[in-house]
Amino acid sequence: MYLITISNWASAAAIWFILIVCWERLVVIRYPLKARKYRLFSGRIIIPANIVLTGLLTFYSHFSYDCFIKTFCNGTQPYALCTFIGDDGL
Repeated sequence: MYLITISNWASAAAIWFILIVCWERLVVIRYPLKARKYRLFSGRIIIPANIVLTGLLTFYSHFSYDCFIKTFCNGTQPYALCTFIGDDGL
C-alpha cells in the first residue's frame, strides 16, 4: 500500500520538476539578457516546496484504498489487490 503511495508521490514530484526546469530554460532562451530578472525563487525554495506540495496533493492515497496482500512461493512473491474505499461494489 505504501509503495503505491510513495510511487504516486515520486511521479507527481518528477513531473513538476520537469515542468520547472523546462520553464526556466524557456525563460533563459527567450530573454537571455533578462534571465535573472525573471527568476522569482531560488532552488532552495522551489525543491522543498515541490516535494511538500506534491506530498500534500497525493496524501489521500494513504486513506482511499484498502489493500489485501498475500505472499506466494515461501514469501518471495507478494501479491496485492487494492480496492477503492468509496466503491459501492457495482
